[in-house]
Amino acid sequence: MKQLIVVLAALVLPAYSSGVDDDGLMADRDTPLGISATVQEKEISFNRDVRPILARNCFTCHGRDESAREGELRLDVRKAALDSGVLSPGEPEKSSLLMRVLSPDEDQRMPPPSTGHSLGEKEKQLLRSWIQQGAPYQKHWAFEVPRKSALPPVKNRDWPRGSIDRFILQRLEQEGLMPAEDADRLVWLRRVSLDLTGLPPTLETADRFLEDGSADAYAKVVDQLLKSKSFGEHWARVWLDLARYADTRGYEKDRHRDIWRYRDWVIDALNSDMPYDQFTLEQLAGDLLPDRTSDQVLATAFHRNTMTNEEGGTDNEEFRVAAVKDRVDTTIQVWMGLTMGCAKCHTHKYDPISLRDYYSFYAFFNQTLDNDTEDPLFLTPTAEQKRRIDDLKKRLKKLENLATGPEWDKQFGEWKRQLEKQPLWSPLKLTSSESRQKVRLTQKPGGEILAEGNRPDKDTWTLEFELAPNRKYTAFRIDHLPRSVGGGNWPDANVALQEIIAELTDETGDVRELKLLRPRASFSQRGWDVRKAIDGDLRVGWAISPRFAEQQAALFEFAKPVSGGKLRIRLVQEYGQGLLLARSRFSVSTHRSDWMTPEVQPDLKELFLSRVFPPTREKYSLREKLKSELANLEKSLPRTPVMLERDSGKRRVTRIHSRGNFLEPADTVQPAVLTGFGPLPDGAQPDRSGVARWLLSPENPLTSRVMVNRIWARIFGIGLVETEEDFGTQGLPPSHPVLLDWLAVDFREQGWSLKRLIRQMVLSRTYRQASGISPDLSRVDPRNRLLGRGPRFRLSAEMIRDQALAVSGLLTKKIGGPSVMPPQPGGIWKSTYSGLQWKNATGPDRYRRGLYTYLKRTSPYPAMQTFDAGSGEVCQVRRIRTNTPLQALVGLNDPAFFEAAGALAVRMDQSSGELKSKLLNGFRSVLIRHPEQYEIERLEKLYHSLKDAIENEQELLQSAGVPDGNARLVVIANVLLNLDETLSKP
Repeated sequence: MKQLIVVLAALVLPAYSSGVDDDGLMADRDTPLGISATVQEKEISFNRDVRPILARNCFTCHGRDESAREGELRLDVRKAALDSGVLSPGEPEKSSLLMRVLSPDEDQRMPPPSTGHSLGEKEKQLLRSWIQQGAPYQKHWAFEVPRKSALPPVKNRDWPRGSIDRFILQRLEQEGLMPAEDADRLVWLRRVSLDLTGLPPTLETADRFLEDGSADAYAKVVDQLLKSKSFGEHWARVWLDLARYADTRGYEKDRHRDIWRYRDWVIDALNSDMPYDQFTLEQLAGDLLPDRTSDQVLATAFHRNTMTNEEGGTDNEEFRVAAVKDRVDTTIQVWMGLTMGCAKCHTHKYDPISLRDYYSFYAFFNQTLDNDTEDPLFLTPTAEQKRRIDDLKKRLKKLENLATGPEWDKQFGEWKRQLEKQPLWSPLKLTSSESRQKVRLTQKPGGEILAEGNRPDKDTWTLEFELAPNRKYTAFRIDHLPRSVGGGNWPDANVALQEIIAELTDETGDVRELKLLRPRASFSQRGWDVRKAIDGDLRVGWAISPRFAEQQAALFEFAKPVSGGKLRIRLVQEYGQGLLLARSRFSVSTHRSDWMTPEVQPDLKELFLSRVFPPTREKYSLREKLKSELANLEKSLPRTPVMLERDSGKRRVTRIHSRGNFLEPADTVQPAVLTGFGPLPDGAQPDRSGVARWLLSPENPLTSRVMVNRIWARIFGIGLVETEEDFGTQGLPPSHPVLLDWLAVDFREQGWSLKRLIRQMVLSRTYRQASGISPDLSRVDPRNRLLGRGPRFRLSAEMIRDQALAVSGLLTKKIGGPSVMPPQPGGIWKSTYSGLQWKNATGPDRYRRGLYTYLKRTSPYPAMQTFDAGSGEVCQVRRIRTNTPLQALVGLNDPAFFEAAGALAVRMDQSSGELKSKLLNGFRSVLIRHPEQYEIERLEKLYHSLKDAIENEQELLQSAGVPDGNARLVVIANVLLNLDETLSKP
């Protein structure tokens, strides 16, 4: 097997490490927009050119934070800088700011050399030019409310297909560049399928798309993908990273947490295209909404993904506070793209967030019931469970209404009169009996059978009864009669019927055994259920302790109706201790399986029966049965940790934490939003629902920008603002600021529809471009910040896994449900404080989408982590893509990928035709497009070279899960699944 790994690594690693993941590099901060030093404007822009210099070198000591401010000098506000005298607009030589920057004296120079900061010549010149131009300041671009500008004019009017294209083309033309040609249709199809569903298209879909020459062929594909349930699964992964979703509680013990129902909620919300404003409101404050639904409360589990510390000896309040601070930081970072956490110890040095702002905002989240524990838990039934519960409750309510009042009494009286004319059960006449221990069995006129004489320790009885020839019997019944009912000499005792065997002797004398079905009893002893009386096992059967002093009954149905002849019943009572039937009655019924007559409403039948036949009341009353079913169902429902508020009389007092230490409380604060971003909207409540409405208000400059940028980054590989996690003054400026604002306003105006936003992006001509890199574009824009070509970058961890399973035919397409444990190497997951163990899944769960893989925070699934997935311990705004040899080794050797290769090889081998046809089928199954001739020839050459290269074919095939497969095709399939093109968005 080692030899095989070496062979595959030699084949695949060179291609894998070719570096197509060109978006992983960091931008040069000295270069405006991170594109090219040649792309600059003559007029100095404070936001673009000057603020980054001051933020990086000066604001730490001369910014907003009063506690860290040196010399009472503040440079982040123009008035303060002018009042201090360090700036002389229009006169650089008289500005002490510039003089201190240029000073050769290390004791005078700013920033001090001890800080490790220094300004380059370009930065010094920018400061000089800025002061010369009057030292104008600007509000940080991201803190201005976005405005929707007119679409820019372009020279090539035939190229744009929508608004996005106008902005992109205008910028390319400004730089003297041309957009790339359109990508091959099949390349675009695979790209858009991966982007919208995380799965590749099928060959059938690809062929239909090629044949569709209509003008809206592309739009039809996109609309179909947006309707797919896989859409919600794929895009849920993006949100779950933000929500720090995991299946365990974190910290040292890191025990299991049932929170998968929140993941289901996210999937459903995205599939239904829940507007982003509602999506936000329910997750932040679903529990506070009027007439809240259980799903809205479930949505608040977003903020119960915080970790809980169950280690002995820890302070619950300390880790409750840590959880609340995590919620504060996550809320502002997810919705506003700001680093709120900086202000928990001191006023933010760069952005308008003071220490008081932080704890005033903290006060909104400081009133929930949780206290570093899993409580409060909330019943969160699935859609199917909810449907079943609602149905049971409706039926019970109907029964309650039916079983009361004069109408009920009238119907019951009529039913009982008819029943007396045609009895439900007819006692059988005993014609002969046999007992191995010579017990005498006699029958009384009412049908009761008494056992007389000495009671033996054990016995087997055979009783024979006459059946009427003109009737069809469907079932028979055995009644145990206590002494108070039937008399007799034997005292009441338990009954142990180990086996009940029924036979029929017809008129010709032929004997056949009767199959008995649906056994039921009014009561069964624990461990001695009536079903065991007909299972062929003589060790146990039907018993009735401790309720043998009450009348009990057992009912059995015949597999087929019987009539005429003699019914022979053999009762095996060999348990010992004299546990034999002392008094009994055997009856038969001609009615249907529910044994109800005359015809009335089905629910009334059960109620009537419970009054006429008291022995069956508890077991078979429909009302009791429904109540029991409802109770059992509710007992099994998942319980999810959610956000719930404390009562008004138990509100916590919120204080500022000095230096962030909760043990050093300072001034009391009231709930308030960040003062630099406007007040709560009119009518908004001062609680978490108010926070949500404030985030979504038209005056908030960031919420729509941040979400649009997040979607753009997933579609194009890098955001218009590269630093998705930081839209503040320390973040990178947008590559296309006017486009970003246009999309942000349009997103809001169009009802916050995420599906519409994504559709708008993937149907653009910008997205349709081929991803090849021309020499000019490589020189001017190597990172594709100008979007002069299509996006090309490595797929995410989950997409790589899902794609391999999908193209091999192994993928399980079940939506939602608890997390699963696909194979991982042994010994990785060792839980000291938990009895839960990693058990490699079998059957369909083994091949579920990566989204459902169990995530233990202290020991994440290694294959996912290798491809840059997170641990769920903190909010992960974006995944930084890496390129390491470990990734190639996972793709080549991980059981999921190797089994996918085996299944793909089987599909290839089943293709009709010769080797070339099989290789063509495998190539297209993975990459969708048609291969070039040289590509098939290389695969053929590789196939033939493997004849002597594989040392142990059987071991290889066993590892791939196809013991009877073609080992060489398995290797070919593994190569196809690990091609650089396979692992990248085309």
